[in-house]
Order: sequence, then C-alpha cells, then structure tokens
Amino acid sequence: MVHDGIDVDKIANRPATDLHAEYWLPHGVPLLVNVGALVAHKGQKHLIDAMPLVLREVPDAHLIIFGEGDLRLPLEKQIKQLNLTKRVLLPGFREDVLSLVKTADLFVMSWITEGLGSAVLDAMAMCLAVVGTTAGGIPEAVVPYETGLLVEPGDAKELAGAIITLMKDQALRQSYGDAGRARVAERFGVDRLVDGTLAVYERLTAQTA
Repeated sequence: MVHDGIDVDKIANRPATDLHAEYWLPHGVPLLVNVGALVAHKGQKHLIDAMPLVLREVPDAHLIIFGEGDLRLPLEKQIKQLNLTKRVLLPGFREDVLSLVKTADLFVMSWITEGLGSAVLDAMAMCLAVVGTTAGGIPEAVVPYETGLLVEPGDAKELAGAIITLMKDQALRQSYGDAGRARVAERFGVDRLVDGTLAVYERLTAQTA
C-alpha cells in the first residue's frame, strides 16, 4: 500500500489567517472546520444535522464549511430550516483554505465514502485534532483515541457526540493534534510516497525481467 503524501513541513509552516477576523466572528468562539466539495458523498448534510446537538453543549460553537458544489442550495435551505444561519457558514472555495484552517479549533470530516482524503492529512499536519468517519481509508490516517475520534458515516448524533467531547477538552484536542502531526510526518510525507512508488516499480520491473 502506497499512501498519498503531502509536504508536511510546508503545510505546518504556512502562515495562518485568523478565521475570526476573516468572517467577523466574536473573538475566541470555538470554530469547527470542514473542507470538501458540496456533494452527497462528503456528507455535510449530516454535519449540519449534528450542529443543533453540538450547540446544546457548546453554545458558542460555529461551523465553517469550505467548498463549492451542486448541493449548495439544499445545504443553505437546511441551515435556514434549522435556524443555524448565524452558526454555520458556507464561504465557498478558497485558494488560501489551508491558512484559514490553521486557526480552527477542530477539523471535522463527515464523509460517507472516501479514499483517504488529503484534507485530513493537511489538518493533521497543522496539529489539528480530527473528528472523522470510518469511511474508506480515513481510519488509516486517523487513529481513534490517539489522533482523533471516528464515527459511523451518516450518524449525526454520533458525530455530534464526538465533536462535543473534543470541544469540551482543550488538552485532549492538543494531545490528539500533536500526535496527528507526528503520525502524518512519519507515514504520509512526500518522501514516503516517493520511496513507496519507486519500490512498486522496482518490484514490477524485476518480475518482468
């Protein structure tokens, strides 16, 4: 297995952009971030469904979903129906999304199906704890109770519970974030990708020689 690879040091050293200032949010309010196209298999619908439950326990929490796609209008309608217009933002696609994510408190993946997803690797490289789902290759990156928490895809209640657990425990978030940075550097760096790919080609070449 050769996993996707990212430039961990480049991402970790990227300048940060203050999310609170960028979107005129009260200083210090907890920020959850999701990054992905607004399409069905990314599961943002379930993340939005989880927010009323989150707000019962973390009343000042805000969710920012970066991305664009066919489901923008349905998601906007869902946000309005749940009275979340001041708590859930859909700013669209941003080229500087990594700088913005860097100042979030928690990265949340709501994917229903997924390969691995470079977004989660980027978040881990920035020392963010992750709440994700057990879809696809995500469990290969996120280790439960070590670098984050994983829930079943499509379960808004379970997703809310994991978010609440981490949003209420800053020390735990920091611990998971630090462990995530170490894991992605060890297993998902560009050098690991290059070495793994070369090893595959060398093995195939030897078999056909």
